[in-house]
Amino acid sequence: MTGESKKESRTNKQAIIDYVAETGKSLNDLKVTDLVQITKNKALGGKKKKAAPIRILTYDIETSLVEAQLWGSGKQYVGHDAITTETQIITVAWKWLGEDKVNALKWKKRNDKTLVKKFLEEYNQADMVIGWNNNSFDNKIVHSRAMKYNFTVNTLVKSFDIMRQVKKVFRLPSYSMAYVSKYLGLAGKLSYGGGIRMWKDIQWGPKADEKAAMQTMIAYNVQDVALTEEIYFKLRKYLGNVINVGAHRGKEGIVCPNCGSKKVKLDHSTTTAAGTIQRVMSCKKDKVKFKVTNSKYLKSL
Repeated sequence: MTGESKKESRTNKQAIIDYVAETGKSLNDLKVTDLVQITKNKALGGKKKKAAPIRILTYDIETSLVEAQLWGSGKQYVGHDAITTETQIITVAWKWLGEDKVNALKWKKRNDKTLVKKFLEEYNQADMVIGWNNNSFDNKIVHSRAMKYNFTVNTLVKSFDIMRQVKKVFRLPSYSMAYVSKYLGLAGKLSYGGGIRMWKDIQWGPKADEKAAMQTMIAYNVQDVALTEEIYFKLRKYLGNVINVGAHRGKEGIVCPNCGSKKVKLDHSTTTAAGTIQRVMSCKKDKVKFKVTNSKYLKSL
């Protein structure tokens, strides 16, 4: 036996030992399916490692007013050369799904560079972000400010925009978060009767007014994040998904894409216009419905 053959033999024996130790089976009990799994484990470099838990970030930002030089009021075109300031992030609040704490940051000396740098340490860890209109607003602002300071940002992060998903499925009189939360019977957004005054006090007001307005904005921001997550849990059984949690965790077969549970059942069958059979599955845990191919369904039987 050559040296290479001996090395291969030792590797095969170790793969079997690891599998037996993990499953508690004896060598005499091993079946063909066990040998297939041993081969897979060996290809992965030994015992199959448990996938890292998926990290889902719910977040919201509040941005600054932009100043421009104008001749007067009324409808008019504002060219880029009339703009004298940039959009900055005044506050950002976020919460990791499964954790209780809502975190928040604010700009320093009316500059958001430190805020952006610190928040990106969280944002860049996320497998998926959740927000309200975040695909069109929050995500792009975060990416733009990262670009401004030449910071690294994950522009390819999976994003679940609740407002966009709601518009796909439901017809409502309004798609504002305030309206949808009340429609669902939730507490609703914090009310702020001061209008644009809060932004003016933060950006140009005296210290005392700036401090009071900043406290109000952070409270508003934090509550928005908590409410966004609450709406997400309330509606996710109706909405689609942008990431497959089960696949991320390394689970095989048919698993719920939202929670990763294997406790799923056939809800009904349907076909495409071309006649391809599709199976609509339902998760017993969170009631989410999702489609799988007919071949995948038949393999699971």
